[in-house]
This record gives sequence, C-alpha cells and structure tokens, in this order.
Amino acid sequence: MASLGEQFPSEIKRSHIENALKPGCVVRLELKLTTITKPKFLVLVTTDDPEYLSFLVNSEINTYIQNRPDLLKCQVSIDAANHNFLSYDSHIACHEITTIMREEVVRALMADPAALRGKISTDVREQIMAAVKIAKTIDKDKKNRIISSLENAI
Repeated sequence: MASLGEQFPSEIKRSHIENALKPGCVVRLELKLTTITKPKFLVLVTTDDPEYLSFLVNSEINTYIQNRPDLLKCQVSIDAANHNFLSYDSHIACHEITTIMREEVVRALMADPAALRGKISTDVREQIMAAVKIAKTIDKDKKNRIISSLENAI
C-alpha cells in the first residue's frame, strides 16, 4: 500500500521538502565516504546556496580526532533523549564541513521523505556555533556563513 506522502503530486512534495530544509535540520542520506557508501546523518548548517554546508553525525569519535585536542574540542555531543531520530547518543563533527548539492538532497528526500529526520535542539545549535568559532579547520568566510545561518534558524 502506498504511503500518504506518495499520493501527493511531486510539486507539493518538493515544496514541502524545500521548506523544511533549514539550518539545523537533520537528514539521513547515502554518502560516499573514503572507501564505502553508507547512510549517514547530516546536520545542515547553511541552506542559502545551491551547495549546502553540513556536518556529519558519528556514533563515536575516532582515535585520530581523540588524539588531536584542536579537533576534539570541535566535536559536539548530541543526545538521543532530546533527538528522537537517534538510537543512541552521538557526536557532530564540527571540524570538517561536508558539502552536498541542494538538488541532490531534494532528490533523495523526494525518493524517501522519511530521510528528513528532524531538527537539532537549541542547546546543540549553540554548541555547534561555539565549536565553529574555535575550529582551526574552517575558513573565516565559512565560519561567518554557518554562524549567521544557525543564529537565524527558526
């Protein structure tokens, strides 16, 4: 049986998806990583350009990051208790921007609207902004874009 969302015209689904893609929203998409392709949660941090800036959500902080204090302090904890799309507490990797094309995100969500998972809490949003401010791996222009976008997020 088709889901209710599948019964809506494509234009209506697309409009709904585009309206939901705001800084601070979380999506789960298939990403090609270094050696594999796997589903990953992404926190969108800018959505004002055809190329979105986002941060990956990881279940654990890897050893490389743990051994580098400058990178470790840019890992933001995100708790499952306040983010019901998570099965367990995780970490947002705010030291490294993942770019993804808007059209790619919209296309993926049109195919699977359930991949639009929710929003980060106000507390996590503030922690992301603090991490971005001290990140040595993000250039000043991108820092300003991210912070401005998250400050203006509803």
